[in-house]
Amino acid sequence: MVNNFSVRNWFFIAFSLVPCAGYASTLNFENYKVSEIYSGEHYQLTSNEQSDEKWMTERKNAMEGPVNLAGNYVVYTVGCGGGTVCGEILNVKTGEVVGSLPNAYYINGEGGTAPFALISKADSRLLIVIGVAADPEVGMSGEEVNQRNRQRYYEFADNELHLIKVFEK
Repeated sequence: MVNNFSVRNWFFIAFSLVPCAGYASTLNFENYKVSEIYSGEHYQLTSNEQSDEKWMTERKNAMEGPVNLAGNYVVYTVGCGGGTVCGEILNVKTGEVVGSLPNAYYINGEGGTAPFALISKADSRLLIVIGVAADPEVGMSGEEVNQRNRQRYYEFADNELHLIKVFEK
């Protein structure tokens, strides 16, 4: 799981968020608040999907972790080969795998100058994904865009990630 950030990664994240200052009124966690954070027992994973043992272990471990998105969800990442991370969103109230990140992302994209970051809060539906997508990516209008470092803002609603803003890096 990619949860241990170095000082360099935190520095990168802090300065990556600077471009959003002009959008602060709409692109902040406060504007996507949820009314409560689930604090009950987390359900056992209920996925019927055929996955390898590594994915099932990572899912089970994530399901035991604290809620970190939209009141009753856990978003987590795991290495998925080729220097990339993939991620999923789990519902701790039902035990379901409800979604995944829209792409795999390079851990250290663009020659190590664009490390991956995933930022969420338990009391917000806003999810920020920073980094270089490993596969073709879709822009704000549904068009395919070139591979490069981007800061993406998603709203998690109805068990889906809805792209609301993209900043080119």
